[in-house]
Amino acid sequence: MLDPNVRMRRAVKWCADQSGYQIDTLWTMPTEVKEQFESWAISVAEDMEYNALKYFRPFDHQVKFFKTGVSTRRGILAANRIGKTVSTCQECAYHLTGLYPAWWPESARRFNKPTTWFVAGEGWDQVARVLQDELLGTKDIKIVNHLGTGAIPRACIVTDTMRNDGANVIGVEIRHVSGTNSYLLFGNYTQEVRNLQGFKLDGVIFDEQPPDDIFSELVTRTATTQGMVLCSFTPLKGLNGLVSKFWNLESGYDHIRVSWDDVPEYDPWGEPFLLLETRQQLERDYLPHERDARKHGKPVMGKGAIFSIPNWPLYKTGDFDFKNMNDMQRIIALDLGLVNDATVISLMYYNAREQEAWLHSQIVVKGTEEANPMTWIQHLMRPEVFGTPIVLPPDASTKGRYTMSSHSIRSLFESYELNVVEKPVLNPPDSEGKVTNHKSFGINIMRQMIELGTFHINENCVKFLNEAQNYYVDEKGRFSDPDDCIDSARYALLGCLNDWCEPYDGRRPRDRFREVREQYINRDKNYADRMPWKKVYSPDGTSV
Repeated sequence: MLDPNVRMRRAVKWCADQSGYQIDTLWTMPTEVKEQFESWAISVAEDMEYNALKYFRPFDHQVKFFKTGVSTRRGILAANRIGKTVSTCQECAYHLTGLYPAWWPESARRFNKPTTWFVAGEGWDQVARVLQDELLGTKDIKIVNHLGTGAIPRACIVTDTMRNDGANVIGVEIRHVSGTNSYLLFGNYTQEVRNLQGFKLDGVIFDEQPPDDIFSELVTRTATTQGMVLCSFTPLKGLNGLVSKFWNLESGYDHIRVSWDDVPEYDPWGEPFLLLETRQQLERDYLPHERDARKHGKPVMGKGAIFSIPNWPLYKTGDFDFKNMNDMQRIIALDLGLVNDATVISLMYYNAREQEAWLHSQIVVKGTEEANPMTWIQHLMRPEVFGTPIVLPPDASTKGRYTMSSHSIRSLFESYELNVVEKPVLNPPDSEGKVTNHKSFGINIMRQMIELGTFHINENCVKFLNEAQNYYVDEKGRFSDPDDCIDSARYALLGCLNDWCEPYDGRRPRDRFREVREQYINRDKNYADRMPWKKVYSPDGTSV
């Protein structure tokens, strides 16, 4: 509910804009005109109290969000205090009432019939304080005089249809311009999924990131209506779940990202909104690892973030001609998984002289059918990679562990003449010759190389990047999940550090020795090509 003084300032501004007057000319108006203008402004201020939708003025970034209406999954990944929740709630109010403004973008979605919307937040208290207040104008439905001061006009709220639980509204009908009623439902992420089943929705709003099962269930409710999903996040939970779908531009997911730099200090009414001194104080208040999320809408890396990399060393297929690069080697590594975990096959190129690595490709196989080792073998027997050394984790030698037979993965691979490295992949020996299997060693080496720009990642390794950008270690030293792609890349890197790679052209050291020897033999056959110190002279000074 707006302060009466703010409403009056907006009313004066609105009337001045509508009539073409400049604010500073109000003092020089004829008395009669001034009195008429005053009465007009007072009536507008009164109308604003319970009809805010009519007078809503959006920021540029909010209009940009409305223009993404052609997509069914739309998100705002935004900094704090920029009006992201206002954006989704205002659009919801337009769709519920059918009262679209004249400035509503042509590319934005319109409904010409009543709709049903489900609005959800993290808990009932948050839903009441933020979503219910924004849409209906009250945090506590028992405060009746506030009802209708939100985005939905009071005249559109059918109060005798309202169902509530204490201060919280559960559902209410909303009058639509077509003459029949829309329906607005409120919920939260703590509800059991089974309570969200069995009804159709034209739209869902998620305020902050929902659990995956809640998202899946509510999105399913929009399937037969071709409904839309609106999401607003300050991505403090990192690059996972729904946030990762938007951030990584998965098909069907459209979003805008809004930082403080995109928002002016004053709102479209000319009122102070997010002043510079306020931003500076907030920045000092925020924890360092949260600042990118709270200021720029970038997914937070967390306190124990491992790969805090501002600029990832990415490349495209074709940027490097590995076959013709000097000292180039390659290796394949597998992180093995069963039905619930992915098996990831990584192909890595490595230059030992420069200590530079390229994670060139990863194949991720997951599920009941893909868990069959024969699927993995088919990938490893492709002509372009067949013969490349393959490193496996220690449990690959356990009989029946992944094969469900008397064979181990290692023996099964060997029966197909795959070039499996004899030893399981472990860390290289330390200065005392001790070999360990501590995960942190390989992770730290990988992190250091990424920071130095000597561990290159093919931009097609999307799942690796998703894992790495959200990878952290908790206060007990446990690494986060999922990390199947990270472990597969780590095994490949350890294989490189253990000197188990082979030259990319397939020639072994003996082959190279023979080639060099043949070169010397052929050169020696041609006496004229010998260096002067290699020539033999007779007593008369002639060469022999």
